[in-house]
Amino acid sequence: MRKRDSRDSLIGRTILYSILMVAAIATLIFVYLKNRPEEYYTRTEYLLGTYVTIKVASEKISPVILADAAFREITRIDKKFGSDRGIVKSMAEAGENGMEVDEETAFLLSAVINIAEKTGGAFDPTIYPITKLWGFDSSSSKKRVPSEKEIEKTLERVGYKNIVVDVSSSKVWILNGAELDLSGIAKGYAVDLAIARIKSMDETATGFIDAGGDIGIIGPKYGKRPWVIGIRNPRSDRADDVIEYVYMYDGAIATSGDYERYFIEDGIRYHHIFNPTTGRPARSGVISATVISKSALEADAFATAAFVIGTSPGITFFPRYGALVMLVMEDLSTYKSPGFEVYQKK
Repeated sequence: MRKRDSRDSLIGRTILYSILMVAAIATLIFVYLKNRPEEYYTRTEYLLGTYVTIKVASEKISPVILADAAFREITRIDKKFGSDRGIVKSMAEAGENGMEVDEETAFLLSAVINIAEKTGGAFDPTIYPITKLWGFDSSSSKKRVPSEKEIEKTLERVGYKNIVVDVSSSKVWILNGAELDLSGIAKGYAVDLAIARIKSMDETATGFIDAGGDIGIIGPKYGKRPWVIGIRNPRSDRADDVIEYVYMYDGAIATSGDYERYFIEDGIRYHHIFNPTTGRPARSGVISATVISKSALEADAFATAAFVIGTSPGITFFPRYGALVMLVMEDLSTYKSPGFEVYQKK
């Protein structure tokens, strides 16, 4: 009888230990699944005249589905606001007769004009004729230094005030033969809309979108850590040679530099960022301008303006518009607007 009791007791303990072991394993699996880092999905496509990379993770929806939705939005913006097609071409053809546009186009043009006004015209969406004159309109165009007479003649068609928008009627007029180029600003706008699209599907999604250096943050890395973004050394041949770092949980960042598109003639570097007043490459002593803002559209436009303006009379007024600036000067020294250093703390 005692042997049977002993055997039953042994079986009982074995079953109990087995149950406890299964429970422990289940608990460990649950804790692991709950705390394991999110898996990021990364995809790159060529749009907006550059390579666009989306890195996204989600606990609710497949990140592949989120990336698909974001790329559809970016493709739509690319087709609509390309400089030589879509609605931009139609507005140019309508010219001073004006044409009705949709609400989105009226909004974008109003936003562009607003930034042009805030920067005193340092950012100007009608600089395209000058861009073409110097051969920076496409990679296949011949780069050259035009004559003063050519520049003066072309400048007659440049000026953001040649864009007139009546928001109430959604009508736009392009005056004095001006030509719009929204392809640059469209990059930032597309990033903003793509992030908004992802957030509408999963507000807790994390990651970032990089459109040729216009970077918008979807959400913190793994939901709690900042994304580390390097600001390139403008005089290095290596894209991974970083001069300083910033740490971002949200918002957007964009950089304009004279190393992106340029040619050298008689030992002089001629780049693609033009001063709308002179019709020549901006000579403010700046070789790189980085802006952090709440939207990629604003970061992109203010970065161009900051490059043109430089430190004199200065870009210290940018923070009042929510734009924080870091300039890299010709001697590789840096100049930062108040508040920029906040993003350089880990």
